[in-house]
This record gives sequence, C-alpha cells and structure tokens, in this order.
Amino acid sequence: MSVVTPPVVRQHGISDDLLALTTLTDIAYIDCHVLETTTATTRTAQQWAHAIMADVPDTIRDQLAAAWSRIELDLHPGAPDTVAGWRIALATPERVVLRANSGLGFHGELVVEVDDGTVRIATFVAMGESWTPAAWFSIVPGHLAFVRSLLERAGQRATGPAL
Repeated sequence: MSVVTPPVVRQHGISDDLLALTTLTDIAYIDCHVLETTTATTRTAQQWAHAIMADVPDTIRDQLAAAWSRIELDLHPGAPDTVAGWRIALATPERVVLRANSGLGFHGELVVEVDDGTVRIATFVAMGESWTPAAWFSIVPGHLAFVRSLLERAGQRATGPAL
C-alpha cells in the first residue's frame, strides 16, 4: 500500500520571474499561492489553469461566476483561447497568463507557472482610469481563501484516484 501525501498549498511572495510575466503596469495588488505536488509537471500550465478554474463542480463554477460578476469581469466562457472565460495572453508549457478587464475600472491577470514540484498561481490587479480601489480590496480576503481552496482541490484531484 502506497502512502499518498496530500498536496500542500501556501501563500508565497512574488518572484521576479512571475512579475516579469505580467503585461500590466501600475500594479496595485499582487498575491501568489504555491501548490507543492509531485504531479506538477504532469500537466502544462494551461492544463493546470483549466483544472483550477474550469474543471470544477457546478456549485464551484456558479460561485466563480457570481464572484467574477460582482467585480464586473468581462469574460468570454467557451470562446477560443480562453480558460474559464479569461483571455489567454501568453501560453507556454510552463506558463500561462490569463487576462480580464473589469467594468469597475481595473485590469486583472492570473499567471499560472509550473516547475518541478510546484504549481504557482499569481494574481495581478492594475489601476485603470476609473479605478475604484474599494471594489477590489473589499473582496481580497474572500479572494485569497477561494484561490487557496481551488488550488487545493486541483492538487487533490491530481494526486488522487480520480485522475
């Protein structure tokens, strides 16, 4: 009988290499979560992004849609070159940059990066001309908890018998 070590997710500081991937300027908010898993390189970054945000039960998909609707993200679910409606701005096997604009005046990018033993997801939020800081910063605690739970779920599915 083999012992399966559950994936570990932790919040982590942003690295220069992740920061270099964003196309945004005037960044007002950054966070990064890291999933430690031996299965990291079994998927591309885009496949991990899909597992984290799109390959989820309907209840979670509904929660994501509601959260993104509250901050008026301009998403295009089902469109080519998107993940869960987020436009793919850059994709390599190791990295994917997803972008969405908000009707509340800010721009967001998610960067998923895969390397040996880790999957990192970073959130970048930049100011637009009609930026409303309260609109974003009021949801940060919920955002952090939700991202962590999505990453944990994707990590558990990658190491469990479901895959």
